[in-house]
Amino acid sequence: MNGIALVNQRSKRFILRLIMLILPLHRKPSRESLPLVTVLLVMANALVFAFFQSSDDQVEEQAAERYLASGVLEHEWDWFLDWADTTSATGIDARSLHQALPEVGERRHADFIRLITIESEPEFQQAVRDEWFVPAESAAYRQWEAARAQLAEDRQESFTRRNMLGYDKVEASTMLTHMFMHGSVMHLIGNMMFLVLLGILLEPALGAFRFLLGYIASGFGAAGVSLVVHWGEGGGMVGASGAIAGLMGLLTLVYGMRRIRFFYWAFVYFDYVRAPALLLLPLWLGWELFALIVYEGSNVAYEAHIGGIVCGAAIGALLVRTNQVNSHWLESATGDERLEGDQTSVRQAQAALDELNAAQAKRLLKPLLSRHGEELQLLNLYLAACQLRSGDPDLHDAARRILELPGDSSAQRQLVADTFKRYLDATGGRMRLRADLALGLSGRFIQWQRFEEARALIDRMARLNRPIPDLPAHCRGLADGLQRSGSNPQLADHYRRLADSLAQST
Repeated sequence: MNGIALVNQRSKRFILRLIMLILPLHRKPSRESLPLVTVLLVMANALVFAFFQSSDDQVEEQAAERYLASGVLEHEWDWFLDWADTTSATGIDARSLHQALPEVGERRHADFIRLITIESEPEFQQAVRDEWFVPAESAAYRQWEAARAQLAEDRQESFTRRNMLGYDKVEASTMLTHMFMHGSVMHLIGNMMFLVLLGILLEPALGAFRFLLGYIASGFGAAGVSLVVHWGEGGGMVGASGAIAGLMGLLTLVYGMRRIRFFYWAFVYFDYVRAPALLLLPLWLGWELFALIVYEGSNVAYEAHIGGIVCGAAIGALLVRTNQVNSHWLESATGDERLEGDQTSVRQAQAALDELNAAQAKRLLKPLLSRHGEELQLLNLYLAACQLRSGDPDLHDAARRILELPGDSSAQRQLVADTFKRYLDATGGRMRLRADLALGLSGRFIQWQRFEEARALIDRMARLNRPIPDLPAHCRGLADGLQRSGSNPQLADHYRRLADSLAQST
């Protein structure tokens, strides 16, 4: 191919990358949610590029100059042309490139292009060593081998080459160091932009330590996949994109079906959209798989992106399953978005509460609850408004709305437990709860290991003068929970006896 074709190939790859671009742009950082680790990671990447990699271009240029001065390129280029003519695997039209360039040795820039082209096909050097062109004992081969050895030695002065993830010589340290180096300014800027956008959403949700651990572990996972795919090949990999891809996978599992806002660019159309975060997992993963197939032979490690996304998603699933995420922050983050357009009314209701104006606060909150019935912020405000006036008949409705929540998140569970205590105190124990709601709530309290609240409910139901189906089963469930916790064996025995007594009375 000629020089124009080389430019066109790179342009096609750039354009195709813009066919689908999806960025999470959901929330601005605040003083409370400042992603400190994210900021430190960005600073570390920028400092490494500015202070440690800054002289690498000069090192590479001097090494190439010394190699070209050895005079071996004339023979090597002829060998490469013959190899390219007989090898269908190469994607380079070497003959067309040869015709577009001046003769070897006439212009140093053209010879640099030849060297870059030769090194883009690592199989060629192996063919030379396999004596495809000249025998190993020939003077031409010995000169080529000596020049190549000197080129490799000169290049080791480069910080990037010493610390990159090499496919043919793996070192434990480079599994980490390659994540903090980049191939160009644009490479650095692009990666850091994604890191900041993802860090704003993830670091407050996970906490600084878990966020950093997920980032590093995802980078290791991405590197591992890339090593498996390219094991033994020449060259290697630099860049934080594998670890950042892991944050993408983490985001989709941590936020799950919560709807957050994204910016997307498809062909020439772009817009903002709110969608469940989990929907992005197959889209991001599918795009990387598509790119891996379509851009075969490119210098982008799409297989590392895939490994990072999968590793990050697995870590996210584990953190969610073990309740290692800040559900309260997640609810507030996505709740703010769901209440977009009603924030003025929310602020007015809060102001009315601050002024102890319960009637005004309730007038503002009731229509909001009709539109956003499960928003924890609104439910809590409504309950607080109903508690301002003693004997407010709406207090029972406000408490019921919260006590009926399923407890799908730790934030919900905490609000339900707190509301139960507040409702119990506000009514002096005279709560108005349907039997089915009271039974369901006691079962959830037992499941959440909130045994004090479960006991309060079960004791009140047991004192009623009417039988309640399934109450004996809940007593036994409470007894089993107390027994497993080891907190009070005598209480566990008490509720087993109560279960037997209630069962006999029914």
